[in-house]
Amino acid sequence: MRRFLLFLMVSSLILTTCFASNGRVQGQSADKYSVDLQGFVWDHSKITALLVTPTGESWWNPSDLNPTLRAIGQWNEAITTFSSNYSENSYLSSLRIQPTVSNVSQPGFDLYVSWAEFPLNNSTNEIGVSQIFPNSHRGIVKCTTTLATHQSHGNSFNEVDLQNTALHELGHDLGLGHSNYTGDLMYYLYTLGSPGEDVSTLDVYGVASLFSWEKSASTIYPISNWLTVNSAVLPADIPYRGLPVSAENMPPQTFANNQVVQALIFIFEVLMHPEFFALAAVFIVVLVVIVIFPRKKRVKADS
Repeated sequence: MRRFLLFLMVSSLILTTCFASNGRVQGQSADKYSVDLQGFVWDHSKITALLVTPTGESWWNPSDLNPTLRAIGQWNEAITTFSSNYSENSYLSSLRIQPTVSNVSQPGFDLYVSWAEFPLNNSTNEIGVSQIFPNSHRGIVKCTTTLATHQSHGNSFNEVDLQNTALHELGHDLGLGHSNYTGDLMYYLYTLGSPGEDVSTLDVYGVASLFSWEKSASTIYPISNWLTVNSAVLPADIPYRGLPVSAENMPPQTFANNQVVQALIFIFEVLMHPEFFALAAVFIVVLVVIVIFPRKKRVKADS
């Protein structure tokens, strides 16, 4: 009986995990991973970025610069890995974001990154905002990105949240919109306290679509002649996966973003979900039965 109850518990846990996994994939339609394209394109592959630090502000912590530098490094690594693994996209190997740090703004850069103390929109709680400035031919002239460092009630964001936000906004700066998959870096919603994000094959494929003008000697203009779609769908021969991150660009590990802790939190959240609460109650009842009513020991008969 006891073995049967244990089997029941394990089976229920497996079923719960499967249901939870299915729920997380529902943000993706018909098994097709896609990311929106904003319709604007850079006409060069060396994107210079000026990171303007607000050193004179009392709320500014110099260490808040590091997550953005790591995010830039992570994008550069992902682009290199993708272009070397998929030969038809090898032209993307020349794409790089080149950061420069300064405490004053300077002219002549493609991308300007700055910081604000609090979320940039109180109603939507936006902790990162990017804006593209195109020319009349839909070519990108300049981008600006602003990142918040503190929550609206005053607590500072941890380094993982800061890096995840910077990664997402850099995707917009490269011309991406939002993806249709809830687990992707470019999904439109983000939960604070999430583990470190990966740049996915979908994200880089979307960027490759925007830089496909590099494949031929023909001029980039007019962009409307070749950029005729508003989203990039990951081809069947490219599996969806997160691209590797070097130790140098990984966010520092803390108790809060430890993968084991995150897994336990996820399991708890799943079990507390209304759809699975009854199943969690079964777990508790079975556990109580096992503890309170242990199997009786057999008594050896006298010979």
